[in-house]
Amino acid sequence: MDVYAIVTDKIVNLLESGVVPWRRPWTSAGLPRNLITRKPYRGINYFLLSASKYVSPFWLTMRQANQLGGSIRKGEESTIVTFWKIDDAKQEETEDLDAEPKDERWT
Repeated sequence: MDVYAIVTDKIVNLLESGVVPWRRPWTSAGLPRNLITRKPYRGINYFLLSASKYVSPFWLTMRQANQLGGSIRKGEESTIVTFWKIDDAKQEETEDLDAEPKDERWT
């Protein structure tokens, strides 16, 4: 199943259960953000995490929880977030694979 189908299924399930995620009464707890980096989530992740049943706006990855000495309780469910990255538009042209490697050391 691809990411688009997973996100669509989540939204449809919320709507079928009577929850309209974009009309949710927002709390004053703040934007969904990573507990370690304090960076707020953006894009579809903001929507997905805001539509969850949890009141706290802080989220961790499983790896981050383990590094902090925490653990995940048996029976807990994960929440999907998507990773996206904008590629640098200033990347070099595709190099010719047969060409000799360039020596760009400073003398």
